[in-house]
Amino acid sequence: MLPPSLSKIDIHLLYVFSVVVEAKGFTPAQIALNVSTSTISRQISELETRLGLRLCLRGRKGFRLTEQGETVYQAAQRVFSALGDFRATVDGSRGRLAGHLSIAVVDNWIFNAKALILPALAKFVARAPDVELEISSLAPDDIELAVQSGRIALGFGVFHRHKPGLVYETIGQERIGLYCAASHTLAGQRDADKADALLRSASFARRAYLDEDMVAPVSRGLASNAMAHQIEGIAILILSGKYIGYLPESYADIWLREGRMAHVADGRHDLNSEIKLVRRHGVETNPVVQAFYDLVAEQAVRFLDVTGALPGPAKA
Repeated sequence: MLPPSLSKIDIHLLYVFSVVVEAKGFTPAQIALNVSTSTISRQISELETRLGLRLCLRGRKGFRLTEQGETVYQAAQRVFSALGDFRATVDGSRGRLAGHLSIAVVDNWIFNAKALILPALAKFVARAPDVELEISSLAPDDIELAVQSGRIALGFGVFHRHKPGLVYETIGQERIGLYCAASHTLAGQRDADKADALLRSASFARRAYLDEDMVAPVSRGLASNAMAHQIEGIAILILSGKYIGYLPESYADIWLREGRMAHVADGRHDLNSEIKLVRRHGVETNPVVQAFYDLVAEQAVRFLDVTGALPGPAKA
């Protein structure tokens, strides 16, 4: 049984365990930990002994967490998040922003010229040069899970199925287009009736991280035997010439200019999609996270004041 307070060795072993979980095994964790698999195995066994729990199964079938291991991993993330908050709060009391800021953005958002994270990040680094930054590019579902666990402080992306325990705030928007390859029968078809007839027989590439039937009505009833977990996967399926699918206009632009993609039905099925900031509900933000949040909110208000399209974000 663990003592009332975690010791330095307890925290170290929890860190080793977390790295192994995120690397999905002992062997891939070697590089990050800079130790041998035998050392990692010994440390995980020691942690299991100290906790009195079986955390993971490892063998010929590979590495996987037990139910108890998943619980310990989630609890460890909260411990590390709390330690980071403590450090940032203490430094903030000295009038100095220092510590760690972990954020996650939806993959390929960088192609959006209006991605407000760029000016917000530039201002933040100028204001808090001592803060250690950690940026992950993830699929929307993974961003939400990382924020829920406390591993990520703030997430940015497109989220249609809101998860409990999280707060979602609209900070911008982007245009999503329905595309096909230049070789597809729908390419260049501007006649509405003919385009609709071809569309009904088209194969649709689904985005695994959202409910296409809910957010993209045109997809209802279309044949679909392919899905992707990231935007890049949808682009690959479209460029194969066998599928149609949705992509952010800013991301698809390069293939449009090269003549390798085309809008389906002359853009009649394109959509507006809201970019949201996601954070944990009921968690007091430390000075580092709050400083970055305020800069993001400032940029969002400026963008939305100009476009007049969406309401501004609520105060954290």
